[in-house]
Amino acid sequence: MASFWSFFSSKGKGGQQTFKPKSKQDFVKKTVSQSVFGHETTFSYADFHDLKSNGYYDRFLAGQLHLPTGKVVCADPLYRELGLPQNWAIAKGDYPVYLYIGLEDDFAGRVAYAELSVKDEIPAYWEMSLIPEDLLADDVEKRLNGLYPVENGLGCFADFETFKIYEEEIQDFYKKDNNANFYLDVLGPYFKANKDVPQSSRGEDWVNYKLEKANGNIIMFGSGYGDGLYPRYVGCDKNGNVVKFITDFIQLADSEDDS
Repeated sequence: MASFWSFFSSKGKGGQQTFKPKSKQDFVKKTVSQSVFGHETTFSYADFHDLKSNGYYDRFLAGQLHLPTGKVVCADPLYRELGLPQNWAIAKGDYPVYLYIGLEDDFAGRVAYAELSVKDEIPAYWEMSLIPEDLLADDVEKRLNGLYPVENGLGCFADFETFKIYEEEIQDFYKKDNNANFYLDVLGPYFKANKDVPQSSRGEDWVNYKLEKANGNIIMFGSGYGDGLYPRYVGCDKNGNVVKFITDFIQLADSEDDS
C-alpha cells in the first residue's frame, strides 16, 4: 500500500542529516514516484533493495571511503561537471564501498551497482539522491537532477572537500604538460594493478585512489556498459537516517516528460 510523507530535514550528531521523502512510496511493488524540478520520475528499487542478498551479483569490497566532511560526491572522475555534494550528509568517518559485479547474461563481469554502506541494514525507503538546486547551473541540470553524465566509462564516490582537492591536482597536472593524459599517465597503472581483482570482474574496473595532497581517497569504478546518464539513489531507515547510497549502471529511471 502506497503512502505519502512530507519532507523535513534536520541535523543530528556529527553532521548526520535526517529526512523523510517528498515522494510516493509503493512498498508492495517497490516503486517510487518522485517529483524532480516539476517533473514526475518513477523508478523501481526491487533489484537493489537488498543487494547483499541478491544472487545475481558478486559483492566486492573496493575499500573504505574517507569522508572528512560527510558530504558525498558521485560523478565521472574525469568529466567532473557535477562533482557536487548531495542534499544530505552523514557523520564524518570511514565507510565501506561495495561493487556488485554481474554474474549472468550480457552483464557478466561488469559493475552493475556501486554502494556506499553507511549502516549494514536494508533501507525502509528509497529516493533519487539530489544535488541542492541552487548549486546547479541551469534548468537542464535541475530537470536531470538525480542523474549524472559519464563520458569516460567511470563513476566514483568521494568526499566533497577531497574532490575539490582532486580537481586541483588534475589542473596542476595539465599545467606541467598540456599534452599529457591524466588517465593514462596517472590513473591507468592503478587500474591495471587490479586487472585480476575480483575474479568475477572483466578486469581493470576499479581503483581506490589516494590523493597526494589530501588525507582522503576517491573510489573509482567502471560504469557498466560505459558512457551515459546514470541515477543515484539514497536509502534511509524509518527515522530518516541515511543507510545506503548507490549508483545504478544496470537500469535507468523511467521519466515522464511533461514538456
